[in-house]
Amino acid sequence: MRLLTFLEYAAIVVGAIAILAARHFALAKGVHLGILLIGVGIAAGGIESLYSRQMSLRFSEEAAPGYDGFPAMVWGMMLLLAGGALIGYAYLLDTGAWPRAARLLTQYPGIVYAAAGLLLVGFSVLLFADPGGQRNRQPLLLRVPRVIVALVALTCGIAALASGAWQIADPQGYAQAERQVRARLDAAFRAIIRKS
Repeated sequence: MRLLTFLEYAAIVVGAIAILAARHFALAKGVHLGILLIGVGIAAGGIESLYSRQMSLRFSEEAAPGYDGFPAMVWGMMLLLAGGALIGYAYLLDTGAWPRAARLLTQYPGIVYAAAGLLLVGFSVLLFADPGGQRNRQPLLLRVPRVIVALVALTCGIAALASGAWQIADPQGYAQAERQVRARLDAAFRAIIRKS
């Protein structure tokens, strides 16, 4: 096992144990520490992927060599985004600023939409990646579902990213368009229910 992978997983496991122990013994700061440790473990995996341009959180050097390069960097950015979000969440919980941040996220959900869109786009890139030039050797039955899932993830990711950016840039216009779309969808669903 690689040492850095052991440390990353150790931080994640110790963080999970800290959360369980804090809940069992009613230690509020223990939950914050556990979330912070999990975030640090995941972010460290992201930094490792960005630095080495190889997949992180793997137990041996030979695992996932087909994802070296750009897919590993995408994986690293996804891990860094998720780990950074957990570290930020732990900090906001510890300082008592989480309720204010939650109100901000409720008022401007475009931030969450954009982050989810980035993760979906990254997931689709990983699905599109050809690990080790296996594409010509894989049967069509295995390639087609993977490409379809990748296209759906890419489309949903771009839509979520664009929706989040629109909501951040023009909240009033976005809210008006959202109300119109909801009204049309409600009318369409009511029509379908009446017919059945």
